Amino acid sequence: MNDHGRVVYDKKKKQEIHCDGGKDDDGKEDNFFDVEEAKGEQFMAVLPWIGQIAEPDSHNPVEPSPPDCTYCLEYVYGYRCADSKQNLWWNCADQPVYITAALGVILDCGSNTQKFFGGGEVDCTAKNVAKDQDHHTDDVMCISLCSQRQMAVSGQIGASPTIFTWDATTG
Repeated sequence: MNDHGRVVYDKKKKQEIHCDGGKDDDGKEDNFFDVEEAKGEQFMAVLPWIGQIAEPDSHNPVEPSPPDCTYCLEYVYGYRCADSKQNLWWNCADQPVYITAALGVILDCGSNTQKFFGGGEVDCTAKNVAKDQDHHTDDVMCISLCSQRQMAVSGQIGASPTIFTWDATTG
């Protein structure tokens, strides 16, 4: 093997082809890892972020403690239907029960309010490694209700998929 040049493998001939010094017909040495400088009109088309992003002069101080307030879900917009089937059920109170994101949703059509399974505070970890025993930590893909329409079971995707059983009328 040549220490100075590029080696190309010809699959048809099943042999190595040694190129001297990595030069092509144009005589220039090819280095595929060099960054070419864009010039003229191509500059902003090729590298639009250059000159636009700069490190701030001063940074905010790091505050590792959690905020003093908490959140409470009031209403969730959305319904998962693109990649799951049989994901809308009616509970024993004739309320629709469905899934979206990492939640089970119970909709009261009369007052246009919702109850939820999930949505509480979770550990500050990636969702694919989170180990929460109270509710889903990743996207819910399936839901079903028992024959009495009182209990729901929902399952999530991810590295450690889990299934939860919950009350289909209260969440």
